Amino acid sequence: MPLNSMTNNFIGRDRELEVLGNIYSEAGTAGIFLSGRNGIGKTELLRQAFHRLFNHQNAAVPFFYTVKTALASIEYFSRDYLCSFIVQSIAFEKKNISMTDACVYSLEDAIRLAGDSGIKWIAGVVDNYEQAKKAGDPLNLFLFAVSAPYQSYLITGVPVIVLLDDFHKMKRFCEINAVGSNKDFWTLFEVPVKSRHTPHVFTGNQSELNRMFFQDTLFGEYLELFNLSGLGREDSVKYFTMLAGTYSLDVRLELRDFLDLFGGSPYYLRNFVQAARQSSATLTEDNFRMIYLGEITKGKTFKYWSSLLKTYIPRPDLRAPSLRLLYGLCSETSSVVLPNFPDAPAAGSEETERIINLLETSGAVETGFTEYGIADDRIMIDVIRALYLKEIAKEPWSRIKEVITGDNRKDVKTAASPSFTLTVPAATKAEFVAVKTIEHIARNFNISPAITGQLQLALADLFANVVDVSCREGGNYSLKFELKDNVFLIEITVPSANIVLSDNDRHRIGAYLDDLSVEGSSDCTKITFLKEVSGDFVPAS
Repeated sequence: MPLNSMTNNFIGRDRELEVLGNIYSEAGTAGIFLSGRNGIGKTELLRQAFHRLFNHQNAAVPFFYTVKTALASIEYFSRDYLCSFIVQSIAFEKKNISMTDACVYSLEDAIRLAGDSGIKWIAGVVDNYEQAKKAGDPLNLFLFAVSAPYQSYLITGVPVIVLLDDFHKMKRFCEINAVGSNKDFWTLFEVPVKSRHTPHVFTGNQSELNRMFFQDTLFGEYLELFNLSGLGREDSVKYFTMLAGTYSLDVRLELRDFLDLFGGSPYYLRNFVQAARQSSATLTEDNFRMIYLGEITKGKTFKYWSSLLKTYIPRPDLRAPSLRLLYGLCSETSSVVLPNFPDAPAAGSEETERIINLLETSGAVETGFTEYGIADDRIMIDVIRALYLKEIAKEPWSRIKEVITGDNRKDVKTAASPSFTLTVPAATKAEFVAVKTIEHIARNFNISPAITGQLQLALADLFANVVDVSCREGGNYSLKFELKDNVFLIEITVPSANIVLSDNDRHRIGAYLDDLSVEGSSDCTKITFLKEVSGDFVPAS
């Protein structure tokens, strides 16, 4: 989208615009890391901030730059960055935003444009850049270019607000254009950031920037973290209604009953409205679900996520296990079957770790210090469910339709008695899968880590000292997790009729629980754990 074109379809971000618009006047603010999940509107917020700064104040120069992947060398990047800054500075001086899309490919063009505009300081900056280029030091050239906003401040006394989109691409650019062993020369942005006269706002892929700023370097210590959340319900309704009017879509349902599904994402809301207007001139409760089903199985939202996953999982042989892992993490009432899955999380294989890292980078998975889980994105979860049922489970379209729309849900809420079922092959280290699963299940139920740890110890003890000793018959373990009336229940069905708990077993395992029972049958044994969570449980919102 050109900078000189601004959509009026921007709702619910007044507070965020105020923060970005005042960044130059806040003492001590060196920069901001604008974080947020995919499709939440980070890029559009930057563009809106640029327009507000461009049109409604004169105290600071706004500079917007999107990191490009096509630039072939450090010199090309440096020239493009410098020229973009010069053109936007001239446009701001003349209050002519249409100039921001001028095609300036040489410094001679930039100097001529500056001369025509009567701006003298640019010639000196360009001369210094040319000297840096002649010196033949690519890192010094890069540093000079990214410091150009600071150089302009030193000459004019006017601060510059630098808005950088898709900054995560700098990591790959630096790796491709490494100078000797230096593959992280993007950290040279630290020089102008630390000046505090050219505050920078960085945004892009949340996971990759987290890694760049906080894991690989200490760059993040200079940045204020600003997490962009989804639109609130009322703003979502306003945005949806405005889009519906734009596309002449007649809405005949109570939007507040449906829009929580989209998590306040402007991108998802816009995609759905576009799909709805192509499907029908009228949106009702009856056709809402079918339009939604089409959008997440073949529409723009489906294409977005399937393309993104292909990008971050480039190896075809990793895609099926990745999809199985994703489905296992996001499945709720469905049974999650992991037959002979070599990359199961508990196995600790290098391939599994690689898959998890790739999925985290894509935005589909979020990791903590000791655990990982599916990102809080209902639309993405449904896309994954549909993909799995179609490509892995080979389910017919009727079954996919039933799973995605059969619950006739309006919004997405935690069920009164939510339950999960997991099926695991009765093989070596199966207990690790079960123990690890509790982390994700308990987190979904908002159960405290202390309670979760006790349940994990009880389950590990059961498998290590009772089940593994008694069960040698193969088959599958079935585990059911349920929360009802603040009591967390775990049912472990073992493919053996010979499971016996001694008094010592009951005393040892029961120490972590509020109740423990064993029920045998002709071909299996069901062991039930009960744990009160009333003191720690906080209902999911």
